[in-house]
Amino acid sequence: MEIILLGFGWIMYFFIHSFLASNEVKSSVEKRIPALFAYYRISYNLIAIAGLIPLLYGSIFLPDPLLFASAWLVPLGIFLLITGLVLLYLAFKAFDGAEFLGLKKETKPELVFTGMYQYVRHPLYFATIVLILGLFLLVPTQKMLLVLLISYGYILIGYRLEERKLVEVFGDKYLDYQKRVKAIIPLLY
Repeated sequence: MEIILLGFGWIMYFFIHSFLASNEVKSSVEKRIPALFAYYRISYNLIAIAGLIPLLYGSIFLPDPLLFASAWLVPLGIFLLITGLVLLYLAFKAFDGAEFLGLKKETKPELVFTGMYQYVRHPLYFATIVLILGLFLLVPTQKMLLVLLISYGYILIGYRLEERKLVEVFGDKYLDYQKRVKAIIPLLY
């Protein structure tokens, strides 16, 4: 029963994450509660963190038997975890940190083609894939397998939703970018 609740929690987390990121919800908040819209980005990030902490805790630290144990997978898991964190850092370098966190007013969006974005259109998703695989190899439990599968499923759905928004905002410029650069995994996908 615990694993079902955890799976439901992750699915709801990703649903809420995408729902709140949608242009429709943002526009609705901006029209109906303009004073609140100034704090939308920081609120979005705080909600994301508040939802993520208990889910990660339950997935990693609550008791769950190992699916397998292998001494050579630990260094590989550590390597992938660190690589994922470095990739996240490199992907975030393209943004104004204060603006991304909601501490500064958002400016008009610009399409980024440099850094990680020259190799993959969604480097945050790529970094997340690597990081979660590393976590699973370090903690190879049913719960972490569930996190891996649900997260990968969300990434496949989420990147498509994001692509639609980016085509709306940037038009032909983004369509050309799609033709030149892979979506999630450099050189592959």
